[in-house]
Amino acid sequence: MLARTATMQDRIAMYNANALKIGVFGANCSSGRSATKVPERWSASWPDCLRLARVADAAGIDFMLPIARWKGYGGDTEFHGSSLETITWAVALLGATERMTVFGTVHAPLFHPLIAAKELVTADHVGEGRLGLNLVVGWNEGEFEMFGVTQREHDARYEFAQEWLDAVKRAWSRAAVLPERSRPARKNFAIQFLFAFYETHA
Repeated sequence: MLARTATMQDRIAMYNANALKIGVFGANCSSGRSATKVPERWSASWPDCLRLARVADAAGIDFMLPIARWKGYGGDTEFHGSSLETITWAVALLGATERMTVFGTVHAPLFHPLIAAKELVTADHVGEGRLGLNLVVGWNEGEFEMFGVTQREHDARYEFAQEWLDAVKRAWSRAAVLPERSRPARKNFAIQFLFAFYETHA
């Protein structure tokens, strides 16, 4: 196991000097990135993902990045008909590899930021600093309907994601437990979630 300094510079560099990072994308979804009916198409089974991660780690691949997919596309190819949830997948692969970064992909509108904060920091402990976060706002209306969530307008999606990320970062900081119980005049997403956290843990 490589020594981890956990400095921001090392995290951004993925612990190596490679100017161009090479990774594997979408291995957690059946068929990967190929909508095909060939019998040998990628299965995305756990044994196959585990074997791929170990081969990639040994070969010097820099990272693995999953797709957050909640339902397949159907049709003759059943593209992405099966998939593995990305944070759980990342934790397991981090425990089975030694050097590469493994990302978790999170839909901000579908994950409570405090739950995500704890999931991500737990994964980061397992990977000793090798976890990456791919934060997305989503586009697939069918998936949002599954959760009873209405997709925001384009620009509002990214404003929401920034406040979501602010809430996660604040939960990771010592400022997460707020000394004041009165709500501030400027209400935003991050503050609302943190006050709810404080009220239930005070």
